[in-house]
Amino acid sequence: MKNKTDFFIGLALLVFCGVMAHQIYLLPPPAGNDFFTAGSFPTGVTAALAVLSLLLVFRSLRAAPGGAAACWPEREIFVRVALMGVWIILYVIGFIMLGDMAYDAEWPEGTGFTLSTLAFLVGAQFITGYRNIFKIVLISIAIAAFLYVVFAMLFKVPLP
Repeated sequence: MKNKTDFFIGLALLVFCGVMAHQIYLLPPPAGNDFFTAGSFPTGVTAALAVLSLLLVFRSLRAAPGGAAACWPEREIFVRVALMGVWIILYVIGFIMLGDMAYDAEWPEGTGFTLSTLAFLVGAQFITGYRNIFKIVLISIAIAAFLYVVFAMLFKVPLP
């Protein structure tokens, strides 16, 4: 094995693809004979990710061009990756809990999702190293507003 990082990230992504395939399998069958169903997009994304993950695993097994094997990422990068993983889990928990709280308090639909997305984006930018507060807040507000407009208003998807 020439690149341990790529190998294990590729394996982790393949496991993730397996979980996604199982979740897609659990979707209810379509009512009609439509070619595109609720599972079409996630199936395509999962298949593409699985193919790219396999390529990453196979590439990691080949010899590096310079002959030197790549090693694990430095401690600082590993800590950032681990923090981002924890932050994503907290984000999902946050928008579920805030969504329930917003529903119970009869706040407008999507309040929990929007607030947790704002907090997630601010934190994610700090974790990745951005430090310009003005740009962080501006980017977070713009992305949260864009997601709200596209999903809640345009596609009429109920947000938590």
